[in-house]
Amino acid sequence: MLNKIKNFFKKFKDKKLFKQGIKKLDDGYYQEAAEILAELKDSQQVDREMLYFNLAGALIGQDKLAEGEKYLNKAIEIEAEHDFLWATLAEVNILQKKWEAAKKAINKALELEPGKKIYESKKEVICGSEELKENYLKYFKLLKKSIEEQKRENWQKSVGLLRDAVDHYDQTGYVYNQIGAIYNNNLGNKELAAQFFKKAIEREPDNEVFIRNLKQVLKNS
Repeated sequence: MLNKIKNFFKKFKDKKLFKQGIKKLDDGYYQEAAEILAELKDSQQVDREMLYFNLAGALIGQDKLAEGEKYLNKAIEIEAEHDFLWATLAEVNILQKKWEAAKKAINKALELEPGKKIYESKKEVICGSEELKENYLKYFKLLKKSIEEQKRENWQKSVGLLRDAVDHYDQTGYVYNQIGAIYNNNLGNKELAAQFFKKAIEREPDNEVFIRNLKQVLKNS
C-alpha cells in the first residue's frame, strides 16, 4: 500500500514537472525547458517518446543540434510510426546541412503521412537548389531571433523579423500564424490578425490551429 502511495505522488510530481517543461518550451525558454525535462530522463511516470521529443526541441532551440538529434533518435527507437518524429529529424538534419540524412527522414515522414503539404514543402527544400537551402536556413535564424524579441515583449521588432523571414521562405503557414497571433494578442489589431491567419490557411488549408485562430478573431472582432 505504501509503495502505491509513493508511486502515485511520484507520478503526480513528474507529470507536473513535464507540463512545466513543455510550457517553457512553448514560450521559447529553451535552456530552462531542457533543464526541467532532463530531470525526467529516468522517470517511468511520463511518456518517454514525448519526453525525448520535447527535450530534443529544447536542445535544438539552443543550437545543440547533434544532442537534439540524439534524443529524436531515442524517441524513434520507441515509436517509429509517428510521422512528426521523422519530420523533426529531417529538420534538425537540414539545420546541420546533412542533406542525405534529411532526405531519408522526410521520405519516411511522407511514407507515414502521404501527401502532407508541409512535408512536401520540406522535401522541396532538401532536394532544391543551394539558393533555396540557404534561404531556408536564413528563414530559420530569423524565426529564432523573433522568439527572443517576443520574450522581451518587443512585439513590433518581432513582427519585423517574421516579415523578413517570409521574404526568404514562405511555403508554410507557421510564420503568418505567428504574426497573426502577435497582432491579435499583443498589438490589438484584429483586422491585421485576421489577414495573417488567412495567409497561414492559404498555405496549410487543413491546419486546425490556424482555422481555429481565424474563427476566434473573426468572432471577437
